Amino acid sequence: MKFERNYKKRYMNKEFNFKVFPFWDSLSIDEKNSVMSAATAKKYDKDQYIYGFSDACLGMIYVKKGGIRVFTTSNDGREITFFHIEEGDCCILSASCVIGQLSVEVELTADDDTELLAIHSGVFGTLVEKNVNVRCWSFQLSTKRLSSIVWVMQQILFLHFDERLATYLLSVYEKTGERKIKMTQEYMAQEVNSAREVVARMLKQFASDKLIEINRGAITIIDVEGLRNVIKNS
Repeated sequence: MKFERNYKKRYMNKEFNFKVFPFWDSLSIDEKNSVMSAATAKKYDKDQYIYGFSDACLGMIYVKKGGIRVFTTSNDGREITFFHIEEGDCCILSASCVIGQLSVEVELTADDDTELLAIHSGVFGTLVEKNVNVRCWSFQLSTKRLSSIVWVMQQILFLHFDERLATYLLSVYEKTGERKIKMTQEYMAQEVNSAREVVARMLKQFASDKLIEINRGAITIIDVEGLRNVIKNS
């Protein structure tokens, strides 16, 4: 009982609430102590490189503040964005060295000024191996992330570029509820996995068709239904 009381005191004094992890309540006292001891706070500036597949295994990470872009780089230097990890989300693709089934080579950069909590790869690997609840959660999250990667590859392989760009613009609009999208063409190109020049040409075409209005550092969607028709009719 004394051990448990000491643990609870340590837990309550921590700035970070480990209960945000879905598997937390299924951990034993020893496992909780291991996680707390292995947790490291990290800070990154906007656009700073966080992790690459040539780096040492980062372990499981939780985004306390900011966000992360997950992407891969081809041999010719082209970047393909897979998905973003937002505040309050976890990433285990950075722990591929302890999860044998993960073989996706990804890189991570900070979308904004970002704060992470990283759980050491060795400790997380032990949890995956010995705790069935952590293992199930890990594979569920892996499936979700890999599904996002497959969706991106399907977009690149099977959709015309006007469909891809229209789909992206609509996804931002539906997420924010704002018709004005404050975003550079370079960033937009990064998100739709194309060159900035290609994005610029297609945006001019959309503007010519009265679907959008191009502003400095932003675009405004004028015709939402028109963008949806681009996807339907391509």
